[in-house]
Amino acid sequence: MASRAFLGGGDLYINRTDPTTGLKIGRVGPFECGKFEIKPNTDLKEQVSRGKTTYGQVIESVAIQKPADLTVQLNELDKEGLTLALLGTNAAWSQGSGTITAEAIVAVHDKWVSLSKVNFAVAGFVVTHTSGTPTYVLGTDYDVNYRLGMVRVKSTGAIANGATIKVTGNHQTSAGTRIAGATQAQVRAEFVLDGVNFADNLPCICTVWEAVLAPESAFDFLSDGFGNITLKGRLKTPTGKTEPFQVDLLTS
Repeated sequence: MASRAFLGGGDLYINRTDPTTGLKIGRVGPFECGKFEIKPNTDLKEQVSRGKTTYGQVIESVAIQKPADLTVQLNELDKEGLTLALLGTNAAWSQGSGTITAEAIVAVHDKWVSLSKVNFAVAGFVVTHTSGTPTYVLGTDYDVNYRLGMVRVKSTGAIANGATIKVTGNHQTSAGTRIAGATQAQVRAEFVLDGVNFADNLPCICTVWEAVLAPESAFDFLSDGFGNITLKGRLKTPTGKTEPFQVDLLTS
């Protein structure tokens, strides 16, 4: 570090610990990070005099080291970032294309009932009586949410409440990531900030060996602005290390 001041930026890499195996699951990133803040803490122990002429004065003081705090704000919420925000786990999810033929569901007036598949094509979607006839009319007897694979029978139509109806339709390929939310009590991970001090344009690399964090606030799916998440917690000194984090101020 050549400069006498610090103005930093950087990219964040995260390597979570699998809570089941205790092993790292692999480093992901880089993430856009709005804050990467470490606060070392101490507990000040003081011996206060009870003497006649020195009463109330400190006659000895010792600072005892306490765990450091870490605050991380993620401005980039891809599938990994959102999983952290929701204290969840994620896995790939997919549905192949195909057809449901005469799938039976029970009508509930003015309520949505789910089918066994999602993401239906509009063409070829048919709702009939359990016997196969008559064929009911979309918009008059029922409504459809094709994306979610749901049918709502209208109380003003020809289908009786509680009647069994049959649905035929073509479901399309659908794939992505499914997050099981609130399945973890904490985020336990290694953090590496690949940073730079813009005052001298030299690298500053901060490595947190292990931190235990949790979201500071709720995640709003309907926020007026871009979503972000702030994680706060404590640093650990894992086995084999003598410090909870290190900072490399490189000159070349």
